[in-house]
Amino acid sequence: MAVNTPPHISARIYYGLRTDIQYNAHYLTDAEIIYPAGGVIVIHNHLQKKQKFIRLQDKHKPIKSLVLAPNRRWLALNEVAEEGQKPYITIYDLTTYKRRKILTVPFENSTAREFACVQFTFDSKYLVAITGEPDWYLYYYNWDKGKVESHAKAQNPSGQGIVESVQCNPADATLVVITGPYTFRIMNVSETVWRQWGWCKAENIIITSCMWLTPDRIMFGTDTGTIMVVENGELRQNCIFRASEVTEMSLKKVEADAEEGDKASVLSKQDMSSEHSSTDSSSAPVTCFVNFPKGFVYACGQGYVHMFEKETPHHWRKRNLYRISRNSYKHTREHPIWSPLDAIQHIAVDPNQETLLITTLRIQLYSVKLFGLHMLQHPEIPFAELGPAMHYGRINSLSMCAWKPIFMTSGEQDKSIRIWNYMTDDVELIKLYQEEIHCVSLHPTGLFAIVGFSDKLRYMVVLIDDFEVVREFPIRNCKRAKFSTNGHLFAAVNVQVIQVFSSVSFQNVYNLKGHNGKITCLAWSANDLTLVSCGTEGAVYEWNMSNGQRVGEVILKTNQFSACAVNNNGKTTYAIGSDGELKEIGANTIRRNLPLIGCGLDTIILSRSDLMLFITGGTGGVTAVQLPLLDKAIFNEFHMHNKKITAIALAYDDQTVVSVAEDSSICLWRLTNADGRAIALDKDFAYSKEILISKKDLQEKINSINLLSTRMSELETEHTYQLRQAEATQAEKLKEVHEGYCAAIEELKEKNEQMENEHTHEIGMIQQDIAKLRSGHERTLQSLEADFNIRLISEYDRYQSLEDKTARMRKDYEQRLEALAESKRQALRELNNMFETKLEEKDLLLQELQEQADMEKKEHETIKSSIEEDADREIIEIRTAYEVQLKEEKDANVRLKGETGLMKKKLITAHKEIDDFKHQVLQLKAEHKQFQKVISTLERDVADLKKEIAERDNTIQDKEKRIYELKRKKQELEKYKFVLNFKITELKNQIAPLEREIKEKKLRILDLEVSLETLLKQKAFRELKISQLNEKLASAKKDFATEAERNLTLKSTLKKIKIDLHNMTANFQDPMKLKLSVKELFQKYVEDIDFVRSRIAEDEAIGEFNRQRDHLEKQCAALKMQLSKSLDGSKSDIGRIMDENCTLLTEINNLRTELKSTRTRCFQMESILGLSARYIPPATARAKLKHVTEDRDKLDDKFRQKIEEREEIIVALKEENERLLGKMRCLEDPDAEPGAQGDAN
Repeated sequence: MAVNTPPHISARIYYGLRTDIQYNAHYLTDAEIIYPAGGVIVIHNHLQKKQKFIRLQDKHKPIKSLVLAPNRRWLALNEVAEEGQKPYITIYDLTTYKRRKILTVPFENSTAREFACVQFTFDSKYLVAITGEPDWYLYYYNWDKGKVESHAKAQNPSGQGIVESVQCNPADATLVVITGPYTFRIMNVSETVWRQWGWCKAENIIITSCMWLTPDRIMFGTDTGTIMVVENGELRQNCIFRASEVTEMSLKKVEADAEEGDKASVLSKQDMSSEHSSTDSSSAPVTCFVNFPKGFVYACGQGYVHMFEKETPHHWRKRNLYRISRNSYKHTREHPIWSPLDAIQHIAVDPNQETLLITTLRIQLYSVKLFGLHMLQHPEIPFAELGPAMHYGRINSLSMCAWKPIFMTSGEQDKSIRIWNYMTDDVELIKLYQEEIHCVSLHPTGLFAIVGFSDKLRYMVVLIDDFEVVREFPIRNCKRAKFSTNGHLFAAVNVQVIQVFSSVSFQNVYNLKGHNGKITCLAWSANDLTLVSCGTEGAVYEWNMSNGQRVGEVILKTNQFSACAVNNNGKTTYAIGSDGELKEIGANTIRRNLPLIGCGLDTIILSRSDLMLFITGGTGGVTAVQLPLLDKAIFNEFHMHNKKITAIALAYDDQTVVSVAEDSSICLWRLTNADGRAIALDKDFAYSKEILISKKDLQEKINSINLLSTRMSELETEHTYQLRQAEATQAEKLKEVHEGYCAAIEELKEKNEQMENEHTHEIGMIQQDIAKLRSGHERTLQSLEADFNIRLISEYDRYQSLEDKTARMRKDYEQRLEALAESKRQALRELNNMFETKLEEKDLLLQELQEQADMEKKEHETIKSSIEEDADREIIEIRTAYEVQLKEEKDANVRLKGETGLMKKKLITAHKEIDDFKHQVLQLKAEHKQFQKVISTLERDVADLKKEIAERDNTIQDKEKRIYELKRKKQELEKYKFVLNFKITELKNQIAPLEREIKEKKLRILDLEVSLETLLKQKAFRELKISQLNEKLASAKKDFATEAERNLTLKSTLKKIKIDLHNMTANFQDPMKLKLSVKELFQKYVEDIDFVRSRIAEDEAIGEFNRQRDHLEKQCAALKMQLSKSLDGSKSDIGRIMDENCTLLTEINNLRTELKSTRTRCFQMESILGLSARYIPPATARAKLKHVTEDRDKLDDKFRQKIEEREEIIVALKEENERLLGKMRCLEDPDAEPGAQGDAN
């Protein structure tokens, strides 16, 4: 099915962390953490293991810091500008994950390239930013509107010091504190004007961290490990602490008592001066102050984090000490105890104040439960790794397998191998080594791996928790190694030679020579018949794996090839290199040469369906290319990494892509439009879940399980026995208590009846008393009424006389008032006339004074305006001072109101509890009186019962002693029985293997007896043969002696002939004498030689006759011995035949086991080749097998012809052998006949 668009991938999980950014991890919620990684901002849900991403506009632009707003809705990125440009701050909305606003420096004359520090105010409406050197300017942004509301110089007025941090007040948006080495400034803004106030003398202090502890307190740390406190703008000289030693902080104002300061671990001024004069060089700086409602934390020491819990508004106590777990050091071998990489860089607390998160210079997040065990119970609580354990440094190799959802990576710097599961997003196995690791490759089954170390190439078995080396190959610094597609072969690069080994026999099958540069990539075809390699010298070679010959090559010296991939049939190769072009190679030619992204390309991977091609290049981009290629490449580019990608791999199902980069980040990509591109898998396909474990480990686990099970059974028996004993004792106690309570209840019932009778009698008496009191009261009431009536009459008469007297007095007073009124009217008339004359005089004076007043008023207004201006200034200053005091008083008032409300509630509850307790006390007193009466009666009964109990106790003690002795004996017997049973089971377990060994040794003995008999027979046969050979040797010695004598005689005759010939030389001139001398010489020696020869022939005939006779006699003796032995051995033949039958049966059983093992091996090989019916239909299996075994049939024909030729040669040799044997028999028969005739004579 053809597709018209390139494949599309999306990032699913991104493992990594950028440690070069300040404040690089924050909590959004309890489950979500935001941090920078690669070219994105990751929002990681560590509970669901899901991630969301905010993609940065320019992933290569450096970022100074990452700041989260207090409402956790806005995120500010402080980005560093390039040379000649202005720095800017990008604010993202964490609900839509989109960019909201960009802030920059508003002035053109600014030369700073970065903001040194950025911070949101407590209400998240404003943002405070300070530029770096050389400006050191503070800008106060209303970031939502995108404008600067005010600005000021942030550095010290003297121009010394560096600004590293700005912290906003948690309750006042206009108040900030600026800190850094030799810098401490508290600044307040009022109507766009910034003013400094409070203590600022930090010219000799290197401040490393700072925070607002409360709205009126600032706490900061120094590089000497000292913590100081500034309260209301004043340095508290009595609140200076040693960060690594302090366990309690009390910040109450100490006015007179220095002792209270000592109790709160406060140092005096003298201590401070002595500390500053002699600072401890080994003391660690205080960093990463973080405040939260329940306390605060800071980092000080080698990976230590100190947590203080808030007890009161002025008192904090150290609760826990956290440290990076020593188990995390197992991931690196460079620093087994402490590494500078583990220095704390940032601390964050989740919104619920339950979890603490830290980051270090490692690419790893660490977390710990905030309020767990107390430091008294656990002095040091270790941090746990949040997420999988990451590599540190460059990841130089990556490999995936087919049977399992795992992939393997190797670290260049941390020298570790890790196996990751991309289905569960976990690390399954980590192994560290001392040697450098250059390459890894996983077997398709996921159960084996080859790893290239600096000294050797090792073939390993992947166990459940370890790697076990099976075979080592002498290949140093192997940079590239790869298993074949089906796993039966693997290729490894040895300098400039590719060595191909068998994964089964580990034999070196081929050595492929041809490259003269660095080999950068190896690629196998799907049928493993083709291997493609490329190198930096510009060559791409194609190798035939059936004969190890090079069948194709393309050389392009202007390009350095970095990677290659080959399709399923091995006919098309895709190669990339430094020229940034994708090359399609086929039939030893470059078919297409297509440019892609305009820079060098690094890695390439081809899907099993041959429809998807993924290429990496540049600085972290993954390019998905559409296949088949056209004249112009159609591709999509995807970015997550911001560093060079070192390796890329594709899962067996073509659904997951894995990429690793130089910054040790790992990205898992998901294919989103896989329809028609990914290979169709069998519906029964499922990933394998099997794991390997060594027999030793399995046996240890089984033994431990058995020991624990036996221990469990022991504990169960002991527990049941103890439970029975406890039940028996409790039942006895319960019975005794029940009997006692029944008796007490009966007694109480009787007493209750008596008390009811007494109560009725008392009620009757009380009613009689009430009747008597009522009659007396009525009499007294009547007498009182009579007395009061008499008194009322006398008082009424007195009232009438007083009323008459008042009437007379009223008349007299009215007459007096009328006379006084008339006299007053007359006086008023006189006064009125007098005052009118005076008024006219005063009007004249008033006009004159009015004119003077106007003049003075003008002067007064001028003076008033100047005074008002001065008064306004004083009022503003006084108002600001009093507002601050008022705010503090209000806060204190609110706190006191809350405390008083709590105290009132506590007081009300306490009063209620007091009333309840009083009521209970009255009830208890009444009950106490009743119980005292009961006790007096019971004591008498107890005295009687004690006598009976004393008598019964004696008898019970005797019986209990006897029972205890019997129980103890029973318990000992049960224990002894259990031990015996355990010993019996152990002995049975020991006897079973011994019996098996005895049976095996018996069979071995029978085999040895059979072999001994055969050896004895062979010995007898060898002795007979030795005797024959000795006889032959003796006859040969005789022949040698005769030949030696003959040789001596011949030598003597030859010497005589030489002498005679020498004498004949005198007659050379006379022919007649020479003729006569020659005749004499002939007659002299020829006749003698014939005689000797005839004599020798006769001697030889006689000797040969004697030898044949001796030989026949010995043969007769041997036949007689064999006949006697055969007659004696007829009985032993039956036993020998039985033994042979036993050996044959054992051989048959061995052959059956071998047949079974070969069948299982065949099935395994079929499954590895993909020919099993579980994984592929029979028709396609036959087609695959036919395709794979085409060359094998040719080889079979070739070897069959050779075998036929060898068989013909063997037949000819057998015929020649029979002919020679027949000839030997013919030669022996004539020799035997004369011997027989001689015997007859």
